[in-house]
Amino acid sequence: MSKKDSNESFLIKGSDGTDVFVYCWEEVSEPKGVVQIFHGMAEHAKRYENFAKHLNRQGYIVFADDHRGHGKTAESIEELGYIGEDGFNQIVEDEHAIMEEIRSKHPQLPIVIFGHSFGSFLAQEFIIRYGKDVAGVVLCGSAARTGIEVSLGKKVASIEKYLFGERNQSRLLDYLSFSRYNKRIKDSQSKFAWLSRNRDEVRKYEDDPYCGTLFTSGFFYYFFEGLSQLYVKERLAKIPKDLPIFIIAGDRDPVGNYGRLVKKLSKFYKVAKLQDVQCKLYQDGRHELLNETNKEEVYEDVVSWVNERVSVVSNGH
Repeated sequence: MSKKDSNESFLIKGSDGTDVFVYCWEEVSEPKGVVQIFHGMAEHAKRYENFAKHLNRQGYIVFADDHRGHGKTAESIEELGYIGEDGFNQIVEDEHAIMEEIRSKHPQLPIVIFGHSFGSFLAQEFIIRYGKDVAGVVLCGSAARTGIEVSLGKKVASIEKYLFGERNQSRLLDYLSFSRYNKRIKDSQSKFAWLSRNRDEVRKYEDDPYCGTLFTSGFFYYFFEGLSQLYVKERLAKIPKDLPIFIIAGDRDPVGNYGRLVKKLSKFYKVAKLQDVQCKLYQDGRHELLNETNKEEVYEDVVSWVNERVSVVSNGH
């Protein structure tokens, strides 16, 4: 099913035979559980190394892949942003294949998902399909994205995909999606200032050849299509009622409309009668909480939440 590359990384086959690049951080003597990370759009899993090593020190093994069209799974820098036909669903299934691999290696350990941004939307879909397989899910930099914004985005992407093909790098959709994200930031010195108050982290993102790429019409089309299915009542009903969910975001994060769409997501899950939904907004925090000026606080909150959920599973409650 997979072939070893080195101690820290390996390739796994997606359902259609695509090679997906996976990192593993496992310097843990007595593991309590596994955290599987789903990274965001226009970035890659290696950016989570500091967080992963922190989790290792707390007793958790960490797996994180580069999604299709991202990082080392993309065949070249030129291929970044192209996730292939039905890419959103394919990535969700890749994550399930990785989870199966984790299970085969660590059958006794509970698995918690940490999904950031685009990865959090993948995680929202994942728990509809496979919620019974996980001990909990942390949704970071997330939101409930619904309504006209999604249907309009899908329509524009559909037209572009038809006219220019799936691989067309879409300046229009990039502009429509992100152009207003800095509007509440005084003297934003970077178009990516909305990611973090930590300017060094923003600079690292800008300097990383695998980050901040212009994404394709195909990506946007399959992403909007995926979003349009996330809050269908009958589908939300498939999430196990006892699945613990922790939603975290900065209250200055434009992706969550400055907290409004984060609270809306929490409400969706509560209306679906999920029993353990927690939501925390960090004051003045922007989009990438793990790279924020208060990241130690975020690390601590995530670990203590995961510890609680994993100890419940381990004690067989």
